[in-house]
Amino acid sequence: MAPINRIWLALFFLGYVVAGATGRVEETTLALLASMEDSVKFAIGITGFLAFWSGLLRIAETAGLTQKIARALHPLLRRLFPRLPADSPALGAITLSLAANLLGLSHAATPLGIKTMRELEKVNATPGVVSDEMAVYLALILGGISLVPSTIIAVRSQAGSVRPSMVIIPILITASFGTAAALLTHFFIKKTRKERKK
Repeated sequence: MAPINRIWLALFFLGYVVAGATGRVEETTLALLASMEDSVKFAIGITGFLAFWSGLLRIAETAGLTQKIARALHPLLRRLFPRLPADSPALGAITLSLAANLLGLSHAATPLGIKTMRELEKVNATPGVVSDEMAVYLALILGGISLVPSTIIAVRSQAGSVRPSMVIIPILITASFGTAAALLTHFFIKKTRKERKK
């Protein structure tokens, strides 16, 4: 059994021991059942919301909108990934992954991110070692830029927030600064290493 599972199991039994010692077993059990019911409702609501956005992304991909996004992002991607050919599958995978992240689809972005890393590994001059393209891609993704943080909005909505979408602007601002900082740090380290080699 994993350590975290042991911790949760210990807390569960400790809670019931305390409930028994204070004569509140029935109250504790009812609260547990109520929270289980709320958890199921919450999960179903989130699943429906995320399925909707995943479907939209799939439709966009099938309709060729991802290619249009790729063309729109082409100047930026060419600057960030100058060594990748324009028709590289890796560049297409990067575009899809960025599209999923821009829509806040973290669950859909994960498999796309894995696919992107595999494609980047295929064109890696030193297999097994993180390439410059991989580092830039990770800086873009881990920065967390999202035009529509759908997952967070869904969670806030299910949790009863009156204005679940009010986090869009703050998230966009902080994520933009975070991504810029990550990219600048990468290029600074890269430049420093080149100067040291000289």
